[in-house]
Amino acid sequence: MRLPEVVVTATRTRTHADDTAASVSVVTDADIAQRDQASVAEALRGTPGLDITEFGTPGRSAFASIRGAAPDQVLVLLDGVEVNSPNVGQFDFANLATDNLDRIEIVRGGGGALYGSEAIGGVINAITRRGEGPFHVTFQGEAGSAATHREIVSVGGAHGMFALSGTASYNATDGFRSINDDYQNFSTNWRGDADLVPGGTLRSFIRYSDAHAGLANFNVSENRLDPDAYSRNDFFLAKGEWEHTLGNLTYRVATSFVRDNQRFRDDTVDEEGESEPTIISHLPSEIIGAEAQVDYLWRELALSTIGLDFKERSVQVFRLEPAEDDEEDLEDARLGINRVGYYRFTRISHRRGFAEEEDDAASEIARFNANRSNVAVYGQEQLRLLDDQLRAVGGVRYDHYDGFSDQVTWSGSGSYLVRPTQTRLRVGYAEGFRTPTFDELFEPTLGNPNLEAEESWELDGGITQDLLDGRLRFEPTYFYREVHNFIEETIDQLPGPIAGVPEEARAHNVNARFQGVELAARAHPIGTVTLWANYTYLNFVTDSGTLLNRPRHRGAAGANSTFADVFTAGDAASAAAQVYVVAHRDSADPYSQPEPFMPSDLGSYARVDLALAYQLPARWAPLTVTATVRNLFNRDYQEAIGFPAPPAWFLIGFRYVL
Repeated sequence: MRLPEVVVTATRTRTHADDTAASVSVVTDADIAQRDQASVAEALRGTPGLDITEFGTPGRSAFASIRGAAPDQVLVLLDGVEVNSPNVGQFDFANLATDNLDRIEIVRGGGGALYGSEAIGGVINAITRRGEGPFHVTFQGEAGSAATHREIVSVGGAHGMFALSGTASYNATDGFRSINDDYQNFSTNWRGDADLVPGGTLRSFIRYSDAHAGLANFNVSENRLDPDAYSRNDFFLAKGEWEHTLGNLTYRVATSFVRDNQRFRDDTVDEEGESEPTIISHLPSEIIGAEAQVDYLWRELALSTIGLDFKERSVQVFRLEPAEDDEEDLEDARLGINRVGYYRFTRISHRRGFAEEEDDAASEIARFNANRSNVAVYGQEQLRLLDDQLRAVGGVRYDHYDGFSDQVTWSGSGSYLVRPTQTRLRVGYAEGFRTPTFDELFEPTLGNPNLEAEESWELDGGITQDLLDGRLRFEPTYFYREVHNFIEETIDQLPGPIAGVPEEARAHNVNARFQGVELAARAHPIGTVTLWANYTYLNFVTDSGTLLNRPRHRGAAGANSTFADVFTAGDAASAAAQVYVVAHRDSADPYSQPEPFMPSDLGSYARVDLALAYQLPARWAPLTVTATVRNLFNRDYQEAIGFPAPPAWFLIGFRYVL
């Protein structure tokens, strides 16, 4: 029988996934390893109700949407630390590797009562594994199409009161476009645990990545590949946490720091053949956080939680742009086109941010700084009644944000077990909100300082039905969400470094409604064979009539298994296949006329991935050989117009444990 997974994101306390009334999915480290998925974006594909939009080849922007929510309405956490960009709101999964992860938890549905802003659509939490067992070192490597290669060194283990796990990896490729499609990413991720006293653990988390990507699609609206535009991203996260259990009471305190330093550059060649910078952008942002939480267990019947949360978000923007003094620039100004695609700063005076502009004969220099802090208090009560047939959870949160009215959000959910049929009925209500980002407020070409905060409420209900002693499970779920003051903007559905977005894409408030059905099934018919499938139907209505990158139909299916003693005693082999199907949807068309990036229909696609592995007997060598193929049948498709996905590509690799 399948053991229930333990999750923390749904209630901010350790709970079996089967015991939560919320809609929760878990991607485990075993799933990731068996499918040989190097990035979190790939690992999230196939989750019910969740869409990934990747803008071209690996290493380019990749955003997540849950139940039709915008990417900036999905809160992303790394080991419980918020990493959504303070500047643009969403989190870009382009450079987030799966190295050293224990699991990824996905909560589908509003989480504002526990997590505050950005959690309207749901929460994604990637959690680093704790070191276990004797200390060991693992070497991994793989290589394949487009000069793609990845090398990983991992260490982990525990001794006495101390545990450690960590990885360092390098991933690189020449890409699948004819020019300027290369990508390099160095990442390292570490976790340390010290059980200093009975029931008390000190934890530390450190994560760093340095990524460089060529931006062949920077001038996609001009229908040409850019030979020298590129981006560089430095990301750093540190967290310290102390958790202590004293009888029925558990308290936890934590502090965290996140710095995301994004840089973009594009050059031109003058008549004498010399290269000169046309655009230079530098966008460092920081999030400083502190939290405290106390849980008290009342005789296995109730768990009471109260917490305090503080965050300080800040962003600095520097941009060097060409002065509009030649014929081409003047024509762009007449058409209302921002060639940089993101910023053309004028002077702004606002208590939440400021910008200044300097002029010289050849360029415009723009600087922008903004910061915002918020303090929140939240409470939650979890109940188990009628011999665990009835479970109920209720929560409330109060947020104070600089420059915006205070927010109070509520949530409540419950489930009831019909014992004769082993059917669990689930129902939930959740409120959420999102404050406008610095970019949405202050960016002069596309921003709007009069934006209001988004506010939402959501209902969902479903059934969890187990059959054949848990070897077969069905989970149908219905959801309905209304969002007041929904912030609609074209740039929200485009990768950051891109030119040609028109002024008419300025952010504005509308009202929106979303509803749909999620159908999920999982079966363990024989032995280690696992079959799974899911389908999501989404319907939405807005004042503007359309939203981008939201398919009304999407589905996924897969099969995986492990076989022992295949050729000789002690060896093992595994196979995993996934099929992803996405129906047609509207996308921002960079080639539309008379202005680029207007909505156009983008056709459906289906993609098949296959991963194989063979483990030698331990008496021979602690070696595993892997083979992976993405887009097995070489389908020609795009997840966004103008950004073609890679053709069929393969990787051959190994894993060696000392």
